[in-house]
Amino acid sequence: MEHASYSKPTQRDIDRTETDLLINLSTVTQRGLAKMVGCHESKISRTDWRFIAAVLCAFGMDSDISPISRAFRHALEGITKEKAPMSGNSFEA
Repeated sequence: MEHASYSKPTQRDIDRTETDLLINLSTVTQRGLAKMVGCHESKISRTDWRFIAAVLCAFGMDSDISPISRAFRHALEGITKEKAPMSGNSFEA
């Protein structure tokens, strides 16, 4: 919870997060998400995604579900792993 932000999220943040949730849902489908979660598909279809988006924004976790944020994070991890110094026993003469 080190990312938690206790200020009221803006409508724009909630809109963006809701869109990101729906994009993620479209990639796995309602049936696929229901199997992953272990519930009936009808529960997924009745979910209030806007409310979940508002909760994620309130906790500052909205960037965790953003496809663009994840892509940047993966790219950054790839760059930092390539540039990381090698560990081991290397002796200079």
